[in-house]
Amino acid sequence: MSTWNHRSFLGRASRSGLVLGIGLTSSLLWAISVESAEPPWHDVYRDGFQISHLTEGWQSTLTSSARTADGLRITDPSTAEGSGRFFHVDWGVEPQQGATVEVRLKAISCSEPWGVALLVSDGEHEEGVTFFPHQIMLATAGLTAPFTAADQFHTYRVRFKKSDIQVWADDKLVLDGQGKFTRPAHARRNQLGFGCGSSNATGEAIWQWVRFQGGQIDAPQVTLPHVAELDIQVGATQVIVPGETYRSLFKLTDGTLVVADRRSSDGGRTWKPGLALHTGAYQFPDGEIVQLGFHSQQTDRPGYFSIPLSRSTDNGRTARSETSLLHIPDATGGTGDDGKPYEGPVADHAIVALHDGSLLAAMYGQFSGDRVPVPTMPAAWNCYKYRTFVVRSTDRGKTWEYLSTVAYDPSVGLESFCEADLLVLPDGEILCFMRTGGSGGKYTPLYLSRSADNGRTWSTPQPIADRGVWPNACRMRNGLIVCTYGRPGNWLAFSLDAGRTWTGHFCFHTGPTTSYNSVEEIAPDVLLVVHDCRQLGPDGNLRPEIVGTTVTVRRQ
Repeated sequence: MSTWNHRSFLGRASRSGLVLGIGLTSSLLWAISVESAEPPWHDVYRDGFQISHLTEGWQSTLTSSARTADGLRITDPSTAEGSGRFFHVDWGVEPQQGATVEVRLKAISCSEPWGVALLVSDGEHEEGVTFFPHQIMLATAGLTAPFTAADQFHTYRVRFKKSDIQVWADDKLVLDGQGKFTRPAHARRNQLGFGCGSSNATGEAIWQWVRFQGGQIDAPQVTLPHVAELDIQVGATQVIVPGETYRSLFKLTDGTLVVADRRSSDGGRTWKPGLALHTGAYQFPDGEIVQLGFHSQQTDRPGYFSIPLSRSTDNGRTARSETSLLHIPDATGGTGDDGKPYEGPVADHAIVALHDGSLLAAMYGQFSGDRVPVPTMPAAWNCYKYRTFVVRSTDRGKTWEYLSTVAYDPSVGLESFCEADLLVLPDGEILCFMRTGGSGGKYTPLYLSRSADNGRTWSTPQPIADRGVWPNACRMRNGLIVCTYGRPGNWLAFSLDAGRTWTGHFCFHTGPTTSYNSVEEIAPDVLLVVHDCRQLGPDGNLRPEIVGTTVTVRRQ
């Protein structure tokens, strides 16, 4: 879930460049018709306030940003790994049409390319216009021009189209990059960004505005799907936990909703503090609640792993911590998608009860022979494609035994199968929803497998959506199965035939988000989808929020 995994926004930029004279004259890169009306300007940031709610960012704790009387002061004093503070928006620019960007700033300091920078990328090419106190640079093209940028605020205009790029300072052409806009866009990103964009560099600047012509950043309207059998309506979105990134939704048997340390007993209308639970918990018919931790640890017995477990006997008001024992003979440790090692497989977000009263939990990780690298991860991490499997407990979660592999096929997806969710149908059949991609700015289909024998064997996984990190599903009282998934975007899909076919896929939220979602029915025909978003506040910092969106789905 980390936003960046490289040392600079683009990668290490070249430090050498060709100096161009300020008085340079050059042919215009493209003709601008005086007869046509000027395209509208789209504000990204102005006077210390965010305009676009789609602004996302890389925001290291080693850096700072603050609203001041002069504008947004962005400061990066560190060259430590991961340091940077860079805001960006997706803007949908067409390479053949290009765009114009205008910014007003004072470049106080900049030690290297990308230290104080403006990113322009169109899905095919990208460039980082870097503002030093005494020069301007096209970081990837290596072109520089002397210019005093630290004395006062200056207005800069950047125009690019096809393979050409130009930079003006206070209406004077200072950099002519004809044929120089050629660096391939990282992960085909199509973004406008600004700030301190390199861990290698230090930099500080005050930004008064960022705006552009061409492309579009306004969030598209939610387009509801037309499904003859369903009436679908999206309701209000409410903040549940301000200042927090995604935490999942859990519904107690009495209808109480739990998100992080917030609880609602009125269908999500109001929230009060309480003990944290997550969607990977399970509540027994007698009221006891168990939930597994995420990481398992090796023990001194080969094939055995320990994992945290919490248990509550008072409807989740208090809980005690325990340690469960897992027996997974072939499991090994590995490396996560954050580059950090782990000792054993992880328990994700699914525990369900079988008809015999035993528990089934979904896990993922690697077995001893699973050594195919994930192509979107750095090779040095040795991050291998995942296997999804299930473990079974017959003693209320104290011990777990490996039962079966749901899916492993390194030829499928970017990551093979992981982040599984389980759903038990009334006839006892089990559905397993699995992620196969979503890292490195790329995605692959969401898959579904089925078991008709209590999880001992599973069908060949079938794709049910074109993307899907962290799927979560529920069965409504009207028999409809709902699955939420994402990245990019936050999506819902529906099945009227017990998960065999899926319809009505639609994106209910765009903008900065982890694209992790969870869903529960909170009233007849009414769903609550919990997800997260980020807003650039008036203090100049991105602030996460956990929110809930209601969706009404009626069968016609």
